Amino acid sequence: MKKILIFIPWFDPAFRAGGPIQSITNLVNQFDEDVAYLIFCSNKDVDGTLLLDIEENCWVDYNACTKVWYCAETNPVSIAKKIVTIENPDVIFTIGLFSLQYNILPNLLFHANRKIVSVRGMLHPGALSQKPFKKKLFLVAFKLLRLHQQAIFHCTNEDEAMHVKSVFGKNIQTMIADNFPKKLTAEKVANKYPDKLILMTIALISPMKNHLLTLRALKEMTAQITYHIVGAIKDENYWSECQAIIQTMPSNIQVIYHGEVSPHFIATYLHQTQIFIMPSKSENYGHAIIEALIMGKPVITSAFTPWKNLKPVHAGINVECNENSISAAIQQFVQMGQSTYESWSIGAIEYANQKIDFEKLHQQYRSLFLNPINEH
Repeated sequence: MKKILIFIPWFDPAFRAGGPIQSITNLVNQFDEDVAYLIFCSNKDVDGTLLLDIEENCWVDYNACTKVWYCAETNPVSIAKKIVTIENPDVIFTIGLFSLQYNILPNLLFHANRKIVSVRGMLHPGALSQKPFKKKLFLVAFKLLRLHQQAIFHCTNEDEAMHVKSVFGKNIQTMIADNFPKKLTAEKVANKYPDKLILMTIALISPMKNHLLTLRALKEMTAQITYHIVGAIKDENYWSECQAIIQTMPSNIQVIYHGEVSPHFIATYLHQTQIFIMPSKSENYGHAIIEALIMGKPVITSAFTPWKNLKPVHAGINVECNENSISAAIQQFVQMGQSTYESWSIGAIEYANQKIDFEKLHQQYRSLFLNPINEH
């Protein structure tokens, strides 16, 4: 039994930090082969909100193979040091790169037979362009402290491995293990009439997700379209720009903002839509995208995600990040009647099933956590 100590700034029931939380939640719920997970995280969400109904500063059972320590201390490293001494983990698994307390210091101060750094899309050029000064400082610190030479970098695909090597050097050790998707079931196809459409975006509201571009594309449409936006507001100024566009929408376009929603209720919202839209500037994985596909909802997304070549198999449309490309994709779905839409819904399900290989995922995590390093 390998003991894996996971350092992550925020964990369930926190959810406002998006994908990394969902990735680790899905991992510990679906990969339980000869592992015991110890998750060390803060007692807050990304916005500083205290988590409710949790026990702090002690181990809390999360599932049969996972315990969580919600740290309430202002100096979590001092607590983490005691935990490392007592637990003596086989693996230290840090999630992300840009937290001093949960990324840099654990890699600098603590010892384990294997250290794994999970970059979670943070080295994608699109991601690095957001708050670049702070991120450059952290990357410089990582290199100066030679932390990159002591760790295996966990990547979810070959593109991410390339991004890691472009930042830290071609000799850096990387291992690929894709994300586990949430296990969902396909839903009955909603009635689809020509010249009517229901769209939905489920994502943190920030420039990365291109809500504003989607709204600008919608403003020029003449069909009856309802656009549901679900997600926490990460960038208030960006959301103000979105609201300004929403207020000038023609009467045929209805935009409904539902606010932030726990991932536990995402399937309920996806059930209400016909098309999922999220033309992201970059997406390491996109949990909401694959969850929509699993549920039979065709998607409109950019080519900067792992979910490519959608149109040939009627699973959705990869668009360029401009208004004309997004408008054309929306219009194609607007024109569909029920029978055509049903074929695309089936295409979405088949695409998801073809992309998800649970046995391969299990083998990848066996290699990452359990197999001797010299096998790779």
